[in-house]
Amino acid sequence: MTYKHPFVLGAVSLLLAFLSSVHAGGAPIEQGAAKSSTVTVEIENLQFMPAEMTITAGMTVRWINFDPLDHDVTSGVSVTGRKTRGMKETKFPDNKFASGLFGQDKSFSVMFDEKGEYNYYCNIHPFMVAKIFVR
Repeated sequence: MTYKHPFVLGAVSLLLAFLSSVHAGGAPIEQGAAKSSTVTVEIENLQFMPAEMTITAGMTVRWINFDPLDHDVTSGVSVTGRKTRGMKETKFPDNKFASGLFGQDKSFSVMFDEKGEYNYYCNIHPFMVAKIFVR
């Protein structure tokens, strides 16, 4: 005997559609222009989440600070840990974008028009590093 109640069939269909759209694994998040023209990076627990993201050229990335501390978003490379021994400088901004400080529940956005890799960090907390791949 097959159970064909419309509610159950609809619920199963929705569940299958949801499961097929879930991105598995720890790979960078792939965001397409068809999904949204703006994607979000959350700043929480002294980290950028996700730490790596792949987007399409022409999309905007919006960083939202959920920490009770001020942060900033600066393009470039921050060198941390043992690598810094003997270095006079450890932060290397590339002047592509810089937010300045922004507090809890505030945000900063950048549109990425050119393909490439964009490293960034927090000036105040240089161990906070992340990367955006623009395809």
